Amino acid sequence: MLHVEPLAAGALEEACTLIAAEQAAAQLMLPYLPADYTDPGTCRATLAGLLANEHVGVVARDRGRVVGVMCARIREPQAILPAEGLAIDPELGDATAVLVALYSSMAPELLAAGSIQHHATHVNLGPVGIGLCDLGFGRSGVYATQPARPPRSSPHFEVRVGIRDDLETIVALSAVELGYRFTPPIYASPQPSTLEHLTVYHSRLLTEGAVHLLAREGRDDVGLLTLEFTSPAPRLCATGQPYIGPTATHPNHRGKGVGRALVDAALGWAHAHDFHNVSVDFESANPLSRPFWLGVGFGPTGYQVTRSIHPKYTAERQR
Repeated sequence: MLHVEPLAAGALEEACTLIAAEQAAAQLMLPYLPADYTDPGTCRATLAGLLANEHVGVVARDRGRVVGVMCARIREPQAILPAEGLAIDPELGDATAVLVALYSSMAPELLAAGSIQHHATHVNLGPVGIGLCDLGFGRSGVYATQPARPPRSSPHFEVRVGIRDDLETIVALSAVELGYRFTPPIYASPQPSTLEHLTVYHSRLLTEGAVHLLAREGRDDVGLLTLEFTSPAPRLCATGQPYIGPTATHPNHRGKGVGRALVDAALGWAHAHDFHNVSVDFESANPLSRPFWLGVGFGPTGYQVTRSIHPKYTAERQR
């Protein structure tokens, strides 16, 4: 019989052990998952950090044993359920019942706070993905990784590391990529990013040590790939390893291999600087990004899934 209770001090150790066990099970199939999260101590520090940073959490017990944990950060109108605080006992063949119990317990609090869009990230394990699908979540994003390796020469494009003098070019190419997100079939929520905003953003990235790779054809810079070093999903893609941020190919140069040349250069740069792997995230529905990133060798380590609740349920909870 499943029993759900708040994630409190008494259950914290068991929850951390569960997250580590799930990560270890996933790592058998996905060796590039961060090894840190197979250590209960790392999971404890991370989970304690979530709870101290505006997250709420619950655990599910079956006959006294913790078999599931779920955490969420509530921000109207969104709630974020990070992979660092979401795990199901990997020995369970069917995760749906546990996920239903956890989410049913947590959802009223999310709705009461005005959160009607719920975004969860989870490690790439079949039962968890199926269970979230059964619960009404739909896949919206992919996190993927591949090992660094020596570069292969590109006969068509010169790829170089951009410097601060290249900021105007970097910003212009970044705006191309950002604009594409708002077109069908992505329909991302428009962001108030002007060229001025992008200039401040990429200037900050340069100051923080991000690497901007620029592909040149003839005299023109035609492609951008940005390497950052902070992962937005640290359980799925290791922080401290290169993480691909804004990328773009000028519309007049698509289909020529610009993107492949940039990815090859990124893997080569990482290898030359003694990094182990390179990670990226992309929208599942993007008809350009999904086949591109999978086609150049990135393998999924986890997914983002999303569920939207009708606003009337928030109003009912508030009444």
